[in-house]
Amino acid sequence: MRFIDCALEYLNKCSDELSPLTVRTYYWNLKKVELFSPELSCDEVTSNFVRDFKHHLESLRNKEATVVKALSVLRVFCNKMKADDVIKTDPFENVKIRRAYSHRGFLTLRELKQLYLNFIDRRTVLTRAEDEVMQVFLFSCFTGLRYGDLRTLDSSEIFDWKIRKQMHKTGEAVYIPIPVQARLLLPEPLKPGLVFHVVENATFNRTLRKAAKKLGHYKYIHCHLARHTFATTCITIGIPLPATSKLLGHRNLDTTLIYAKYVDTFLDKEMKKFDRLR
Repeated sequence: MRFIDCALEYLNKCSDELSPLTVRTYYWNLKKVELFSPELSCDEVTSNFVRDFKHHLESLRNKEATVVKALSVLRVFCNKMKADDVIKTDPFENVKIRRAYSHRGFLTLRELKQLYLNFIDRRTVLTRAEDEVMQVFLFSCFTGLRYGDLRTLDSSEIFDWKIRKQMHKTGEAVYIPIPVQARLLLPEPLKPGLVFHVVENATFNRTLRKAAKKLGHYKYIHCHLARHTFATTCITIGIPLPATSKLLGHRNLDTTLIYAKYVDTFLDKEMKKFDRLR
């Protein structure tokens, strides 16, 4: 049986359990395998094939994170096939996949304050669409919600200035007390139903950058940068890493630690602990 046919069959079976974004990610990365080897059979997926596929992706000058994602998706379906005895050996047994760390852009505390205050003071210069996306972006900067969670945030998930929501991407439940800056961004009054009108992601980001320029901000921004900003802001103002991790809905503290390496003030504060030795 062709590997791609078998993999897509698995994907169809479990698609109801996955987010639409995960299904799309799996599908397009499986298509990369098919493009590389259209007639690949399940029993031809060996360690040598995995290495050849990796070299192929690298030869196309894909970023390291793109290569790692494609290999990770391939491994997901190889594990399913091995569990069902479709393939006999683990093709990744002798192949290591390094974790790829990409630079995560974010707004500094000063940039966030400036953009927020400019929005509050000058939002009348924005069109309605620009106002809506900037409102959502800034709300994310102060709560850490992802695009998918912002899009589905319902007023019933907000009570007593706290968000209690099951995250769209991971299924993890989060509890986020809403800071005063974010409270001022919520519609008033808060009506039953969706809290925000959130447009399609590409449209959101284009409109967001237009709005930012009108408010005097020229740094390249996009929706997910708001979540990075929330993480680095939490660390900058001294919220402990375990608490920051819980607010972000991370399953693993190591994921949160990625943000800490971008925050100089965090490192400064930690190194001051040496003063206790005097």
